[in-house]
Amino acid sequence: MSAFLQVDWTWYPSVVIGFSLWTLLYLLALRRGKPVPVWQHTAFHAGTLVGLVALVSPLDALGDEYLFSAHMVQHLLLMFGAAPLWLLGTPGWLVDRILPRRLDEPVKRLTGPWSAFVAFVAVMWFWHIPAVYEIAQESEAVHIFEHLTFMGAALIGWWPVIGAESSRIPKPAPPLRMLYLFLLAIPCTSLAAILTLAHTALYPFYVTAPHIFGMDALQDQHLGGLLMWLPTHMFLLLALGITFFKWFSEAERQEEQANDSSMVAQAFAKK
Repeated sequence: MSAFLQVDWTWYPSVVIGFSLWTLLYLLALRRGKPVPVWQHTAFHAGTLVGLVALVSPLDALGDEYLFSAHMVQHLLLMFGAAPLWLLGTPGWLVDRILPRRLDEPVKRLTGPWSAFVAFVAVMWFWHIPAVYEIAQESEAVHIFEHLTFMGAALIGWWPVIGAESSRIPKPAPPLRMLYLFLLAIPCTSLAAILTLAHTALYPFYVTAPHIFGMDALQDQHLGGLLMWLPTHMFLLLALGITFFKWFSEAERQEEQANDSSMVAQAFAKK
């Protein structure tokens, strides 16, 4: 427990400056556009707050020095917290305005369901390969790059589901979005199962690290696997449910509009 007392907030200049610029650019971009609802502002800034908590709170030091499970929580906050909130907070007109037209086709391909799926899953799995994980733990530059790829892959991976309603970068139809979310749960489950059901500790760094909270490296790894297993599934299920109900509500609204138009047409015909 004494080790825990040495853990504190770490205000890395690169993180603080990076998130400050990110926020400033967002606010400046919104100044000359259409009004943005309060909930979108709130979502974007909440995403930034989640990212800060992941990278400068004691969670970062715990993951870097003691606990694989703390590192897992950090990654989940970046990929399943900060990135989706940033997308929710970005209006479609802003994407259309800042994206050069020459990049329309490359961005469409990159954010398409197949490319987005591969980007999200590949990054998540790659950084959990034990040898690669060890390199990231030993090199601060690689570690920073790892976090950037987590956030970038998550922004791409979540775009088909909750990306901005851009007129130039379309999203798939709701049924395809739900299928996408269902399929995305499979590699998440597979990785979580490997971590949770393993009989040996896969990451030597945590075998030699000081053990706190009465957990050895294998128990800590099992906890990390469970943290990936349960929260990610809850989040994906929530996103799937919201997608379904929005689709259902939109279908009902369109049906009502069609019925109203039909009634108006019939009224004119009678006259």
